[in-house]
This record gives sequence, structure tokens and C-alpha cells, in this order.
Amino acid sequence: LQPLLTVRLAGMSRPIVRALLALLALAGASLSLAQVCQEELVSSVEGGQLDRPATGLDAALLMHAAVSLVEPALPAMMVPNVSLPEDHPDRAVVRQVAGWGLLPNTWAADGLDAQTWQQMNRRFLRWYKQDGPLPSDVGTVGDLVEDLAVTLAKVSEVVRPAALLAEDQDGGGELSFMAIIWNWTVYPRLLVFRPQRGVDLHGAPRDVLPHLSNCAVHVSAYLTAPEETARDLFLAHNDSRMYVVATEPQVDGLPLEVPAGDELDAFAFTLQGLGRADVYAAVFDGPEVGFATLIGLLSRVKTNVSPVSIMSYLQTP
Repeated sequence: LQPLLTVRLAGMSRPIVRALLALLALAGASLSLAQVCQEELVSSVEGGQLDRPATGLDAALLMHAAVSLVEPALPAMMVPNVSLPEDHPDRAVVRQVAGWGLLPNTWAADGLDAQTWQQMNRRFLRWYKQDGPLPSDVGTVGDLVEDLAVTLAKVSEVVRPAALLAEDQDGGGELSFMAIIWNWTVYPRLLVFRPQRGVDLHGAPRDVLPHLSNCAVHVSAYLTAPEETARDLFLAHNDSRMYVVATEPQVDGLPLEVPAGDELDAFAFTLQGLGRADVYAAVFDGPEVGFATLIGLLSRVKTNVSPVSIMSYLQTP
């Protein structure tokens, strides 16, 4: 392209040439901004109406869709305060976004300014130690989708999901449970997914990973182990306890303390109270598994990453 540009610009004054080059650079920069999950975000827009002016309600609903792609079963981290009527059909979803701390005090359902939208994206990015890029303005609902697609692309680059695939004790290749060690996040936890029919360990472990991945989360690292060993990665001490703190779909009675000895029932979704859940978030209370204990457990684990890399998946922001 360089010779063509040279010919086209030869007869122009230097100020005009500089201005055109600046515009070309800006256009190239905007085209280079990666975007992901646009189709998934569009599907969350009621009626698919992308060309109307965006509101705060649109921003909240789209942010909920974006966060849910990266952070399934994310518990509330603050008491939500939302100025929506009790009978508003989207009140529960908006309250969830507020409970995640993603709605600034300037948020309003019927309007949206650039500063509020920027702050929503900035808070989401900071969960992963990221700064931007941030939206420059507010336009249509479609513009919000594009902005969040850029934000999700940035998040997708830095998240550190590691799959934990537990095999039945008989070693026959049946999948006892599958989970994601999800530590590089604002709320470190273990994400446990309901076993799916036809998903097993008869083949290569990597064949299971697409069932734990989506447009924003690409799981490539894995650990496989007998179910007792997988359990002991989190509950190596007798006085450790497991708690279910969030589920999708949401169930009542949370947080749920898993009775000692019933952890494998919880992992298999046969524990009472988990009947409707497809995925849940678990946290563990008690002494941390020490490095020496962890190394000893890893000797019984098959993985496609080094011990040093495993430690990076266990780190938190």
C-alpha cells in the first residue's frame, strides 16, 4: 500500500497529509480492537432492537449477560440498592448487577451517560487487573454491544481457567465431576458443572474442555485425577468445610454448608438442595492446602501444564 499512498498524497499540502495519516491511523486502531461474544450479547437484547438509543436498563442487562459468560454462579459482593419498582420484570437481574458492584451511583434505568457506562466497564475490567480500552461515548444499544464485546475480548485474554476432571474410583473412564478452578477473579471459587450425558474420560481429557468453554472463556489447561484425590485438593484437612455460595439457576437456602463426608455427593449434584442447579460455586473454609501437600497430591494428578504453571492458576488478582 505504501507506493499507492505516496502517489495519492504527493500533491497535497503537509497539514492535509498529516491529518489524513492521523485519520488512517485511528481507523486502523479501531479495526484492531478485538471483539468477542457479539452474537451472545445481541441475543440478550429484547426484540433484537439495536438501533434505538441506549438506556441504563439496556446497559445493566447487557452487563449481566457479559458477566454471566465469564463468571457463572457469581455471588453478590454487596447489598444492592436499585431504584426499580418491585414489580419491574428486570428488577432481579438489575439487582444482581448492582450486587456485583457494577452499577455506579449515577446509574438510572431510563438514561445513560458516557461516564456511567465507562465506569461500569472499568469496574468489570478491574476484576482482572485491566484498565481498558473504555467506551468513548454512549449511542445505540448496538454501540453498547460493541463496547462490551471489546471489554470481553480484553477479559478473555487474561482469565486463567483450569479444568478439574475427576474420574470414578474404578478408573473406567467415567466422569465423576467436572469443574473449573476459578481463582483469577474478583471472587475466587470452584465452579462445579453438572455432568453431561455422553461426556466422559474414555478419550483424551482435552475432548471435555469445549463443554466448559464459551466465546469468552477458553479452557485449555486441565488436571485429571481419581475423585478422592480431586476432592483432597480442597479438603485435605479433616476440619475443612465446603460451602455452596451460588448456583445457576438460583436455588433457595444459600449459602449451603455441605456436611462433612458428603462432598462427593455435592460434586455429583445428588446432594439435597442442588436438584435444579446446572452449575454452582463452591468455597472452602479451613486450613489451606500447603505447598508440600499440594505437590504430594499432584503426583496422583495427570495434567497438561507444569507444576509452576499450576501455581499461576491458583493465584488471585
